[in-house]
Amino acid sequence: MQNRYLEYFNDSPTLFIKFKGNSSKVEYITNNVTTLLGYTLEEVLDSNFSFESIIHKGDYKLIKDEIKELEFSNEIELSPYRVLTKNSNYIWIKEIRKKFYDNKINENHICSYISNITKEVNLKKNLFYTNKIIKTVYDNSVHLIALLKPNGTLIKANKTALEFINKDEKEIINKKFWDTNWWDESQKQIIKKDLKKASKGFLVHSEKKVLDEYYIELTIKPVYDENRVIYLVCEGKDITQAKKKEKKINHYNEIINKQLISITNKEGIIKECSDAFCELTGYDKNELVGKKHNILKHPNNNDDKYKDLWETITLNRTWKGKLKNKTKDGRSFWVENTITPNCDENGNIESYTAIYNNITTNKKIKEKLITDELTGIYNRRYFNKIFKKYYKKFQKYNEKFVLMIVDIDYFKQYNDNYGHSKGDEVLKDVAQTLKLNLRKCDYVFRIGGEEFAILVAINRHNVSKIIANKLKEAIYNLNIIHEFSFYRRLTISVGIKQINEKLLLKNKIEIFNEADKALYKAKQNGRNRVFTFFDT
Repeated sequence: MQNRYLEYFNDSPTLFIKFKGNSSKVEYITNNVTTLLGYTLEEVLDSNFSFESIIHKGDYKLIKDEIKELEFSNEIELSPYRVLTKNSNYIWIKEIRKKFYDNKINENHICSYISNITKEVNLKKNLFYTNKIIKTVYDNSVHLIALLKPNGTLIKANKTALEFINKDEKEIINKKFWDTNWWDESQKQIIKKDLKKASKGFLVHSEKKVLDEYYIELTIKPVYDENRVIYLVCEGKDITQAKKKEKKINHYNEIINKQLISITNKEGIIKECSDAFCELTGYDKNELVGKKHNILKHPNNNDDKYKDLWETITLNRTWKGKLKNKTKDGRSFWVENTITPNCDENGNIESYTAIYNNITTNKKIKEKLITDELTGIYNRRYFNKIFKKYYKKFQKYNEKFVLMIVDIDYFKQYNDNYGHSKGDEVLKDVAQTLKLNLRKCDYVFRIGGEEFAILVAINRHNVSKIIANKLKEAIYNLNIIHEFSFYRRLTISVGIKQINEKLLLKNKIEIFNEADKALYKAKQNGRNRVFTFFDT
C-alpha cells in the first residue's frame, strides 16, 4: 500500500518533501522534483543542498517568520512565494507544511506539499492591470461603449454613450440592445442578427443609423472565458459628420468618380476630357481637344453602331453601348459608353457628356476563352454556343443556315514527315485563309486537331457549295508543298449540311453528324472534295 502512495506522489503535480528534523535539509523528496524545479533527486538529497537557499530573497523573511508558527501549530499554509529553479527561472509556489511525531523517539518531523501556481499568479496580475486599463479606457473613451450579455441584454454603458442617447444608465440596463428606441424598426432585426453572430464568436462590423439623424460605425466584439463567449462589447464611433460630407462629395463628384469623361459640342468636337481619359487613350489633352472622337475609332467597328449613336443623342436621348477603340500607339481597348445630351434652359442641346467604363480586361478574358490559342480563330467552346444560337434562330424565325465541317487532307502524314512545328504553321495558314475568304458575318472555328467548322447564314439555294468550293480552292492555291499527299500540295475536304426545311429539322447532334458524314464521303471519294449531305 505504501508503494502505491509513493507512486501517486511521484506522478502528482504536487511535490512532497520530508525535511530532516526542523532543518531545511531534505531527507526525502518525490521524483517530480525534476519536473517542478529541474533538480535531480541526487542533487536535492545531497547534504550541501538547502531548500531555503532557493527561496527568493524578497520572500525569504516572510516565509521564515511564517514557518516559525509551526512551533504552535501542526499545520500551516504559507503565503505564495518564489523559488529559483535549476535553469535560473523563478516560479511561484503554494506550500502547506505539516508537523508529525515519531512515537518511538518522540521526535517531530516536517513534511511539505508544494504546488506550482505561477500561471495563477501571473493571470491574477495581468487581470488586475488589465482591469485598470479597461476601466481607464472605458471611462475616458470618446466612443460609445456598451457591455452586453451574449443574449443581447445591456449590462453597462459608458458616459459617452449615455450622453449621446440622452439616457441615464438605469433606464437602459437589463433591456435587450435591439429593443431600444434609438434604433428604427428596420434596423432592430439586423441588430439582433448581428448580436447572434457575435455571440458565436464572430467580430461584426457595420454602419448604423441612430435616432433617425446620426450615424455610427458599430463594432461588436465577443469576450471569451477560455472557449466560451461570456460578454459582447459594442463600440460605436460617431461618423455623422463624415457621412454628411461623404454624401456631399458623392453628389458633387458623381460624374468625376466615373473617372473616364469627355465633353463634346453638338457637332461632336471634344471640348473637355478628364486626365484619366487622356491616360487611357495615350493622348495629351491638347491633342484631343478640338478633335472628333473618330481619332480613337477602331477599323473593326461597324459603322451602323455610330449611325445609331448619333440618331439617338440628337433626339435628346441617352445612348449606351460598347465600342472598340485604339490608343495613340495603336493598341486596342474596349469601353462601355454612356453619352448624355446636355440642354440649355430652353431644352436645346448644347453639348454631350460621354462617360466611359474600361472593359478591356473583361473583353480580353472573354476573347481568350473563345479563341483557339494556336490559330487565333474561334474554338470549340464558342462553336457550341454559336451553333446553338443559329439553331434557335432557325426554329423561331426560319433563318436558314449551313454547317460545314472542314478537314485537312493527309495531315497526319504531313505532321509525321515535316514535323509538328511545320504542322502548326499549316494549321495557322489554313485557319486564316478560311477566315479571310468568308464574310464578316460568317464564323469559322477550330473544333479538333486539323478539323474546322464553319457556320454561314444563307438565303439562296446552293450558295453553300459555291462558298465551300471557294474555300477549297483558296487552300489549294496556297500551294503548300505536301509530297505525301496524292495532290502533292496541301488540300482540304468539306462536308456540308444545309438547314433550310423546318419540317425536316433535327437536333443539333444529328445535324453535326450529317455534316460529318458528308465530310467522310468527300474523303472516300478521293479528298480535295466538297460534299453536301443529300449528295451522300
